[in-house]
Amino acid sequence: MSLDTRINHYQSRVRRFPKLYPAHSALASAYLDKAKQTHDPVWVQRAREAAAESLAIQPNFAGFQAMAAICNFAHRFEEAIEWSNKAAQTSPGDTSVAAALVESNIGLGRVQEAEQVCAQTSGSTEDFYRLIAQARVAVAKREVDQASQTYIQAANAAGRQAANDFSAWALIMAAGILIDAGRPAEARPLLDRAENIDSNNYILDLHRAELAEAEGQLSEALRLYGRLADRNGDPAVHARAFQVARILGREAEARRHFTAAEHGYQKALDAGEVYTLGALARLYLEADVHLDRALELSTQCLNYQRDALTLQTLETIQRKLRNNPSP
Repeated sequence: MSLDTRINHYQSRVRRFPKLYPAHSALASAYLDKAKQTHDPVWVQRAREAAAESLAIQPNFAGFQAMAAICNFAHRFEEAIEWSNKAAQTSPGDTSVAAALVESNIGLGRVQEAEQVCAQTSGSTEDFYRLIAQARVAVAKREVDQASQTYIQAANAAGRQAANDFSAWALIMAAGILIDAGRPAEARPLLDRAENIDSNNYILDLHRAELAEAEGQLSEALRLYGRLADRNGDPAVHARAFQVARILGREAEARRHFTAAEHGYQKALDAGEVYTLGALARLYLEADVHLDRALELSTQCLNYQRDALTLQTLETIQRKLRNNPSP
């Protein structure tokens, strides 16, 4: 079922059964997936409203879980921890809560706390969410082999349960780690395997573009990024296209993608969201423009997240401003 079909299905369900709280929480999750594809704050707000409606009808695990996921995506990590704790009280021992808590703690730069969550998580060593939590910790610790292998284990575990969407996602995550580590040859078979499971997958398409870029096929990477960006308007993909177009010397395309990325990131900020603070700062840093504004954004970002990338971005901006002071 495509994402838009999922959204339409659950919209129909809540219209027909307005007090059916599981339908509202399922709709919230579908809206969140749309937000992940577009970074559009409209979908984030719709996800919050749907989850809140579910919880207003009746406090429930899926509603708490949806709220935690929404807050993690929105980089409201402290709030996400509160919602995860409520979910844990509702369903003690559910390992999906541990995975969400790990994501929150890593976003706050609390890697040790994330490790403790993993250590305290009970359940089978083949539990999908337990493995995802462990993989996220390994990523935060830059343990490439451990992270990729653990994601593959999670994919295998999901596959044994016929959870194909989860299996494909975990394989794509494993591939992404290897691409980022400069090991695209190892990533390709994982993406091929994920495509055999779920060929109609936005995240897979994005990682195909990243793979082409990592392999030096820049024209192909730009084509793929451009197609994805134009389809969903995702400013994060426009930002990647901007970088590749600039390397290729295609200045008009680079300007177009830069403007679209800047607009998309700013749209979220104008809506009161904070999840694009660091991304907009990095866009300005990569373009070497508006560095004072980038410093402001990056500093503000520290109020919500303190992961390694956020800290590195701020340090790089500060160093660049010191070395190239304004006249």
